[in-house]
Amino acid sequence: MILCPAQPFDIPAIMAVEHSAFIPPIQEKKRVFEDRLQIFPQGFFVLADTGEETVKKQGSALVAGYFCSELWAADNLAPDAGEKELAKRFSLGHKIYRSHRRDGSLLYVSSYALLQQYRGCRLGLPFFRAALAALCGAFSQIQTVVLLVNEEWEGARHIYESLGFTTLRTLEGFFPSLHKKTADGIIMTAAA
Repeated sequence: MILCPAQPFDIPAIMAVEHSAFIPPIQEKKRVFEDRLQIFPQGFFVLADTGEETVKKQGSALVAGYFCSELWAADNLAPDAGEKELAKRFSLGHKIYRSHRRDGSLLYVSSYALLQQYRGCRLGLPFFRAALAALCGAFSQIQTVVLLVNEEWEGARHIYESLGFTTLRTLEGFFPSLHKKTADGIIMTAAA
């Protein structure tokens, strides 16, 4: 497995990961990923399975996961921001060009996922950690990392908590759910 900068030709594979990882109401559209890659390519990675068996079977490496992010101004998480304003900032399909700031000190992990067959293989934590290390190393102004996670995604929350992320706020009923009407979104932060 290797961490690689995402390329435009990776978009179909990234969409396959997206469809494997998330229920339809919370899947991002192809255009959202294209915009993210165009505006902040340095913040978009893929995890490539370059193993001999995979390459023989697929004819090439396989995109096993992706990680994409944005740089935000620190005031995007102002303590006095209301829940509606925060929900808008974190909304599905939000326009990166409205929020991304090249000199931002807040790294927002907008999406991160692995193909189903790679989950539970102890790849999530090292992949996430490597992507964060690459970004924080390249952008020294990053002081804080923020993400939004569904309360139901226990595996993802475990990864984040093991890296020192703590809960900042909860957005009630933010996510659609397969198990109940809605699930809360948990805003988590960590020092860079």
